[in-house]
Amino acid sequence: MNLFYKKRQGTHMKHMMRYLKYVFNDHFLLVMLIAMGGIGLYYSEFVKSLTPDFFIARPFVLIIWSLCLLVGKLATLLKEPDMIFLLPKERQMTTYLKTAFKSSILIPFSVLLLVVGITMPLLVATSNIGFSDFYLLLLNVWLLKLAHLLIQLQNIYLNTEKKTKIEGMLLSLGTLGSIAVNLYIAPWMGLIISILVLAVVYLETGKVIKVNPLNWEKAITLERKRLKKIYSFINLFTDVPGLQSDIKRRAYLDGVLNKIKKEQGQTYNYLYARVFLRGTEYSGLVLRLTIIGGLALFFSDQMILDGIISALFVYLIGFQLLPIYSEFDYMLMTQLYPVKNEEKMKAVEKLLIKILMSVITIFSVIVMIRLQDKVGGAIIVGILLLEGIVFTKLYAPKRLKKLDKSLI
Repeated sequence: MNLFYKKRQGTHMKHMMRYLKYVFNDHFLLVMLIAMGGIGLYYSEFVKSLTPDFFIARPFVLIIWSLCLLVGKLATLLKEPDMIFLLPKERQMTTYLKTAFKSSILIPFSVLLLVVGITMPLLVATSNIGFSDFYLLLLNVWLLKLAHLLIQLQNIYLNTEKKTKIEGMLLSLGTLGSIAVNLYIAPWMGLIISILVLAVVYLETGKVIKVNPLNWEKAITLERKRLKKIYSFINLFTDVPGLQSDIKRRAYLDGVLNKIKKEQGQTYNYLYARVFLRGTEYSGLVLRLTIIGGLALFFSDQMILDGIISALFVYLIGFQLLPIYSEFDYMLMTQLYPVKNEEKMKAVEKLLIKILMSVITIFSVIVMIRLQDKVGGAIIVGILLLEGIVFTKLYAPKRLKKLDKSLI
């Protein structure tokens, strides 16, 4: 079963690599590198200006570390046919799941390593914690993450719902207690708490695996949900066959759609507006990125950083909306519409300019309120307007033409 999981994992990774090349494309990487450089420079200068009186640092780190422990799920890679074909091998599934558990550790451990490393200068500047404590702190959160994954492993066995809920609550309390002791008292004391938490969860997991049968249906459902989250993210960059997004009625937005005239030339304007307003995929993306970008701008009062953040989020929103162009390519009825293909491209450009200008307006208001240098704020607003025009009139048409050719 160990080899069986590794073979399935290899197939899964090949499948993922087909999509990741579209996610981490040249444009995206270039923008991210510029943004990371700018944010890194600002963070470095910010940390240098801090003193031990900055009491917000440790509560902030506690929250960030606790949230990062939620990153990473148990990747069982189980499929619906397994419920039938692997049922005779259920006793050997323990070996399979142990291998799955070990493989599921890599990504969350890497994320925690990165986050702890980034937040260490903040802790060193504002507390009695030194860089020599890094390994103790990292080991602490790694142990807590192992406990988190073990509870997920228990959860896919029968008759464990109440048990895992109680353990999950205790783990949350143990996590907050352990990290708080790490940050406010001593890292080695927090490590002791993490070891005790992991030991208790490990022993309970061993009992569950020995006594309880595997809940095949639940395990497969959880794996399907895990993959759907990954595919939903990838779908922001390229089409993922078979992925369906949720549709919501949203009657309160009917007034917006009714403003579009019911004419032949407005066909795609109506269709794309309807998809954006009633589908959770694109509207949710714009809403989330706008909120995150707006909050980042609100808590910043540096002109250069504001310019980088606002320009980056406008680009990300525009770029990730481009796949909406192919939303109707596989619908038969749209192929029968007596509407030229140029109208389709114009409709997408029109939708993009409206969305981006709305986002730019929100960002501009926040920038002008927060920045004391109003001239600098006006410069940022001008840059954002120029970016929106260049993106919709020059960059987007080229990308859409390439996308159109790839679908032929």
